[in-house]
Amino acid sequence: MWNKLKELVGKKYNIEELKRDYEDNGYCILKGFFNKRDLRKFDSDVNQIWQNRRTDAGEITIDVLEGELNGQRLKLKDAPDTALECAHKVNDLYLESAACRNLNLNKKLCGILKDIFADDPLVINSLSFRKGSQQPHHFDTYFMPPPVENQMVVSSICLEDQCKEAGTLSFYPGSHKIKPYVFSHGGIHLAPGEMKNATAYIEKEIEEQGLTTKTFIGKAGDVFIWHAQLYHGGLPILDENKTRKTLVTHYWRRNDVEEERVAFTAEGESYLKKDHLAVAA
Repeated sequence: MWNKLKELVGKKYNIEELKRDYEDNGYCILKGFFNKRDLRKFDSDVNQIWQNRRTDAGEITIDVLEGELNGQRLKLKDAPDTALECAHKVNDLYLESAACRNLNLNKKLCGILKDIFADDPLVINSLSFRKGSQQPHHFDTYFMPPPVENQMVVSSICLEDQCKEAGTLSFYPGSHKIKPYVFSHGGIHLAPGEMKNATAYIEKEIEEQGLTTKTFIGKAGDVFIWHAQLYHGGLPILDENKTRKTLVTHYWRRNDVEEERVAFTAEGESYLKKDHLAVAA
């Protein structure tokens, strides 16, 4: 089964070239990977969850990224309509939505991630964006360090054609090779009050290594895959009427997680069993 899948994927994508891009630059791109039918199914699922959020959203949470509610995490069922109009991310829809899992646990995508990882990928969270995040440049390991150093990969699935006015993804190719900043607790996950020092360190390393930014403006169905330590962020939204719908997913290696914390799809792909994120009292 795996050899047949690898052969099918290899007809459209050069696996060795993708791995080389990932290892050398910290990212690789799958052009036109998903068909629009699968994208529409997920978009329809998200819209339905929003429309019925007062009764059917359960414990799903939303992080608001701009406006009066900027920085707040709310239960989706309690979110006002204005939250939908602002930049936001809906957390962990993979726990509820089969259409979400059909994308981020797609058999062919997982096959490529398995080649990158040399292990089976395990979804540990998903973030559904309607607009660009506008986040400052950062490492994802600041917020979700993997059990084994460097063993996390991230996918961003373009749900629609993107444009530069919508707040594009910005990143530094090669930044995954920078020695991580170690916080006062001895780890690489963010410690309160220490972001300023970490940013100063990274900016100094970027300048000394001569790294420069690139942007990614994808088409519907494209997948941007990046390394745990790729330094990236979101540029400002230039036109509030433009959307940048994406599904971002973080993966650890399945064998790095205790067996009792792993759930499986009917296709045999795996995701982390967990509760929805808590909302601060």
